[in-house]
Amino acid sequence: MRILKRTPDGPTCLLILGFKSSRSTRLVAFWRVQYPMADPLSIAGLTLAVIDQVWKVSERTAELISNFRKFDNDTKTLENKIRDENSRNRALRRLLFDPSPIYGNETMFEQFDSEVQNHIQVFFEQATGVIDEAFQILSRRQGKTDANKDQPESSGQSYPSSHLVTIPMLTVPVSKSSSKSSSTENLLKSVSVQRLRWSLLDKKRIEVIVHNFSDLNARIHENIKLWSLATSMGIDLQHLERLKENNDAKTLGFDIDAKLHMVATMTQPISQTLEVEDPLVRQDLNKVTTFEDKFGIFHWDGKPMLVEYRSYNLQSPVPVDLDPRSKDLVDSLASLLHQPKEMVFRTPRCTGWVRQINHNRVAYIFAVPEGGEPAPVSLLKALPPLDSSSSSQLPTPSLGHRFQLAHKLARCISQLQLVKWVHESFRSENILFFPQPSTEATAGLAETRLDLTKPWVLGFEFSRPEMYFSHGHGDYNAARDVYRHPRRQQNPTEPFNKLHDVYALGVVLLEIGLWQPAMSLERHGFSSVKEPKAIQKYLIKVAEKRLSSKVGEKYQKVVLKCLRGNFEVDNDTKEDTKLQVAFRSQVVDILEKIADAI
Repeated sequence: MRILKRTPDGPTCLLILGFKSSRSTRLVAFWRVQYPMADPLSIAGLTLAVIDQVWKVSERTAELISNFRKFDNDTKTLENKIRDENSRNRALRRLLFDPSPIYGNETMFEQFDSEVQNHIQVFFEQATGVIDEAFQILSRRQGKTDANKDQPESSGQSYPSSHLVTIPMLTVPVSKSSSKSSSTENLLKSVSVQRLRWSLLDKKRIEVIVHNFSDLNARIHENIKLWSLATSMGIDLQHLERLKENNDAKTLGFDIDAKLHMVATMTQPISQTLEVEDPLVRQDLNKVTTFEDKFGIFHWDGKPMLVEYRSYNLQSPVPVDLDPRSKDLVDSLASLLHQPKEMVFRTPRCTGWVRQINHNRVAYIFAVPEGGEPAPVSLLKALPPLDSSSSSQLPTPSLGHRFQLAHKLARCISQLQLVKWVHESFRSENILFFPQPSTEATAGLAETRLDLTKPWVLGFEFSRPEMYFSHGHGDYNAARDVYRHPRRQQNPTEPFNKLHDVYALGVVLLEIGLWQPAMSLERHGFSSVKEPKAIQKYLIKVAEKRLSSKVGEKYQKVVLKCLRGNFEVDNDTKEDTKLQVAFRSQVVDILEKIADAI
């Protein structure tokens, strides 16, 4: 319900919000907000009011939780978690609603279309409902019968701590009369009862609510990041510069992805080449310990480095140098891989590249991730060998580890989409694990010390921004075609797009679920398959028949969705924004829930 009236200070809106629970619909908010900048009845004004209410309810909840500090040490952690989420929400509020000359003195929120604006409002209404449940529980326990009594008015600008209501844990008076002993006894009994209630009932429920609130908050922030980069706003260089330089954007981590977005779409020129011409490095590269054909390890300045070889001019029988366009593509990929990234990208940092003309290839050099031994093993090698009688076959990893691996890889693809980056060669041979340091208990093969929750994704095929046509010579390799979308097999005739990477992810997820290489699923390794769609149909058939009994129906549905590419998206934008949102909710989020449930 909204009631608008005019005041000398500007328009004021009385807003009443109700939230439904499984039992009833209750009134949780009744407050007045003044809007010096936004029309209170506009979607911007309403969203601003809801964000402010999330802040107020969260702060009060944190205050109430703080009253239980004396009972255990975990209470402080809960309180801090809520305050941390509130700090992030305040940063997001400023980023969205502070006017900027970049937007013609309007706000960033006003640059979104109405559908996105509505999504943001609904998200924060959900967040208010979640945290209010904790507030109601704590209020009842601490003697506050009216959860909405004395709600502070908000100017939409600041939230002084004096507005917060602190409810004392105990209100039992201690008399100086002869009943002093009895009063003290009652006081101690009351403390004991409250401690018992908190330990056995309330604490566990509050922990679940705070966890849900934190998860929802994370989804809100990730979706707003997606909308700020993946919509038409993402092509505005000034907007990207603001996200890169704004302090609140940095607090939220928007700056890292904004910079990657600029590099991936080539809106930010490469300042300098990452080609390494040091003769000592070239010499050291001759001492590489190679593994799995395309990777190697060598030492540079006393540190182990990972090498990945990428060939060019495969058809040439003689050594040839890189042409200028190919050099630009190699440098662009190196620059992308060099940029600082969030861990969710799961890509090691590239420190440079070397051209090896005699082999018609370039060598990308990566830092070995900390905590791992320089003896990487690919997912393909970790899977059972095609020859099932091989003595090197390893035990199947636990479901929990496999689900975590699946989620990490899906999140990686989602992040690549966010910054308009396509992989083009996502398959199990390009997913590496660095073994954990050997101990007496784990001595032996490196494969036995793999941490499947820490994959590293490599093998980017000079990945261009998706608006460029990714073409090349025909490739009829069955071992690679099994991971390729039918429209990208053999001699592709259409540009690479997001769904092609999603399809490849589906094949890898199928391998992880069955713990079996895709090539082994067909008796002849798909060598006799001539029709590109035949591989897709076969993999879908295998997933339908075998996957649910191994890993459950939810995981099976995720794999089938990726293989079929059916995300039920209509009237999408040219930036595929709806597809990206659908992929996150129908694949990434589902895999996260499956992994968390183990």
